Formats: sequence, C-alpha cells, structure tokens
Amino acid sequence: MKKITAIGSFLVGALLVLLLVMPSLQRLNELENAGSAAAAPKSAAAPAGATTGNDLVPASYKPVGAERIAAASQAKKLDPKNPLLKHGPKLKVGILQFMEHPSLDDIRYGVLDELAKRGYINGVNMEIEYQQGQGDQNLLKTIADDFMASGKDLLIGVATPAAQALMNSAQGEVPVVFAGVSDPVGSGLVKDLKNPGKLVSGATYANNNAATLELIKQLQPTVKKLGVLYNTSEQNAVQQVKSIREIAPSEGFTLKEATITSTNDLKQVAEQLATEVDAIYLPQDNTIAGSLDTLVPTATAHKVGLYPTVDAMVKAGCLATVGLNQYLWGADSADVVADVIEGADLSTYPVKVSTASNKFVNGTQAAALGITIPPAVMREAIDMAPVKNVKK
Repeated sequence: MKKITAIGSFLVGALLVLLLVMPSLQRLNELENAGSAAAAPKSAAAPAGATTGNDLVPASYKPVGAERIAAASQAKKLDPKNPLLKHGPKLKVGILQFMEHPSLDDIRYGVLDELAKRGYINGVNMEIEYQQGQGDQNLLKTIADDFMASGKDLLIGVATPAAQALMNSAQGEVPVVFAGVSDPVGSGLVKDLKNPGKLVSGATYANNNAATLELIKQLQPTVKKLGVLYNTSEQNAVQQVKSIREIAPSEGFTLKEATITSTNDLKQVAEQLATEVDAIYLPQDNTIAGSLDTLVPTATAHKVGLYPTVDAMVKAGCLATVGLNQYLWGADSADVVADVIEGADLSTYPVKVSTASNKFVNGTQAAALGITIPPAVMREAIDMAPVKNVKK
C-alpha cells in the first residue's frame, strides 16, 4: 500500500511540475518560430499568396485546349561554372505576375510545366519565388527591386507591366524573360523582334483578330457596328486595336471605339457603348479582364455579345473568341528561359512568336443573348460554359 501511495505522489508531483513549465516551453517554441521567420529572407512587398514552395502548379490543374505538359523524369545537373549561378548551386528565379487572373495563371503554369519538362524543377536545381503585383505599378516596382536585392539570377515577367518593372530594376544585370506580352517592341522591352538588343526576350504571339471577326459574323450575322473597349494605358490593348482598325472595314464592320483610364470609368463607358453597337471586341487588356463582373451584366442587359482575345474571359461570361492558348504561350516563354540557362544570349535571342490557338464559345451566355451557335462552329469550338440540362 505504501508503495502505491509513493507512486501516486510521484505522478501528482510530476504533473504539477509539467503544468508549471508548460508556459515556458510554449513561449520557447514561439521564440524559436519567430527566430526562424526572422532568419528567412523578407520581402516588404510580398502580397498574400506569394509562393515559394515546390508545388507551384496545382496537381489538379488541367489546361483548356491543351494536354498538360509532363515533367522530365529527373532534373538536369547545372554546371557549377554556369555564369548565371552567382548565388549558390541552385538557380534563383523570380516570377512576377501583373495580377491574379485565370488567363495569366495559365501562362505561368505553362512556364513552370515546360521548365520541368526541360529538366529545371523548383526545389531541385531551381529556387523559384512567385509574386504578383495586384495590378499596382508601385507594388510591381517594389517587388522587382526586392528580387534584385535578394540576388535573383534570372527573372520572368508575366504580362507587360510586370516585365517592364523587372527590366527597369534589372538594368541589364540579370536576364529578363517575358511571357504574356503581345507588343514587346511597342512596350520598349526589345528593340526588334529578331534582335532584342537588351538582356530581355521571350515569347509574343500572332494575334487572331481576323479569325475572331469571322467568328462574330458566324454567330451574329447582323452585326454591323462593332464596339471596341480598352484602357489607353495598356500597350497590349493599344497594339491590338490598331490591328482591328486595319482589318475591320474590309470585313464589313464599322468601329466605335470607347476608352477608359481605370476601372472607375468602366460601367459608365460600357453602358453608353452598349447602346450604340451590336457587339463589342475586347483586346488583351488586364484592366478589362479584371472587371468582367461589371462589364458582362451590362452587355447582357443590352443583348450585346462580348468578344475577347483569351479563353478565360469567355469562361467568365464573354461570348466567344479565337484566342491564343495561354498555357502553350507560357510554354514557349519557358523554352526561352531554358535556352538561356543553357547558354543562349538574350540580347541576340529572337522573340518567339506563339501560334497555338483554339476557338472558344460560352453556350450559357449565347442562350442568355438569344443566340444559337451554329453546329459548324460547335464542332470546332471548346464550350467553356455549356448550357446545363434542366430536368422538368
């Protein structure tokens, strides 16, 4: 009995000691965690959602209109004498995206998947840091400067403003590869498509404006007045509108242009334009792409079809397009990155011109507008939002 009592007393005492030291242990753990965080590289500009882990492309991701690019079975061994490797055995890469948007995400995923196919894999022979600038020019500059300060060996810009910010911060010291840029010459990124002249190159694309105008005639044969809505500060959009101006008259369209300078102008301008035209063409414009929740209801109320240049905007409520495959466009930019790692000189590397495109329609939006998509179009198109069968 005394032995049992002694054991009980010991257990009670041990429990009391544990209760007394628990707060101290917990505080010690908090301090250790805080120390680890303090030791990690800091980024004053890091937005919520900044990604540095290995899983940069969701396993469930499926590109529209393209097969998912399979990664290589193993990563390539980097030559320790590679002049790009200035800050350690792994290549330090910064990816800056203008803003979070499905079409830009597709481009980024294409970049990452193609890099993995070429044997360049995050966490193995590369350390990739991804950040997005929330559509804010000041934040883009801050992030780009931070990339340089943290010793990135190579930079990738997704969309024109991001690529411009990286180029300005890099000042020719670090290679910059652009993705999602439709007018690299007009935006000042390169001197010439065949001879960039700077430590900057990437992949642009041959636009499908003529094919999209033909699609408008197939879906809405009565359209004569075609609206064009864009942000005057978006170089991609300005370049595409120039192309539309040149070809629209020969296709039987009269253009009515409307411009905005920010999202604050959009609703009023779109409302006015929708009363004056039969359909609206939307160039590659990040401001417009990020404001479809305002634009689509306005156009739908006036029974006006919206024709963008990218598939993600069709999925978000626009009617149709013949658009470049964003994922494969990103893959083309990744090939430029891989070639640079393997010794190519960006200053003389011709800009790649992507051509892979698909025809996209939105069946649900067509029904809302009272438009019947011809069978010939449906046989070729990818329906981004099929009409759901409703059981009666």
